[in-house]
Amino acid sequence: MTHAGYLADAPYGSPVHSFHPAPSVWCCANHVLGLPLETDRQGVAVHEAGHLVAALVGGTHVIDVGLTSEEALFPCGPVHGVSGVTHTGPMAVHPESYLTMLAAGELAHQRWLRNSGLFTPARAWAVERGAVDDTGKAIGVLRQHFPGIPDDGYRQWFWQYRPAAEALLVAHWECVLNFAGPLGSRGHLNGDEAAALAGLPNSPELATEL
Repeated sequence: MTHAGYLADAPYGSPVHSFHPAPSVWCCANHVLGLPLETDRQGVAVHEAGHLVAALVGGTHVIDVGLTSEEALFPCGPVHGVSGVTHTGPMAVHPESYLTMLAAGELAHQRWLRNSGLFTPARAWAVERGAVDDTGKAIGVLRQHFPGIPDDGYRQWFWQYRPAAEALLVAHWECVLNFAGPLGSRGHLNGDEAAALAGLPNSPELATEL
């Protein structure tokens, strides 16, 4: 049965549709996460490591992976956080592999929170909100192949790839951790460096997407 998700009203008025239930009171995902900056950095490194490992296992070429420290002033106060990005090359893989890769970042982050004794339902939701760009990419892929569905429907479709991503992470969790540590300390690694640390091959880069 398809998970319908949860709807909540954001402080700025727009409804938020999510896999995890939103806290009863919240201002922004960063403040809900509520972790020290260095701990947040470790979590984001694991998030990107999840993307990396899923990409490598799925046969997608990885160009590089990086972390960026960010500061912003929100209506609810100053925010200090970390963002990450995993750049991949043109793909010759089935869209399902790409969608699994997109799902793997959030799930790796949440798995790390559990293993570190930091998990709460509110933090699971905050990590999901932090992965909104991944969800947006997934919606774009699904819309391209299956046009005419509302965004909420695409989100529910994307959530169906969570079990495959979770299974991949369980099978390759050591690879995720082997890469996340160096990424957290160095902040940027090219694809071949990242693959070597994870212990997985980096597929050759394609000239064009197939």
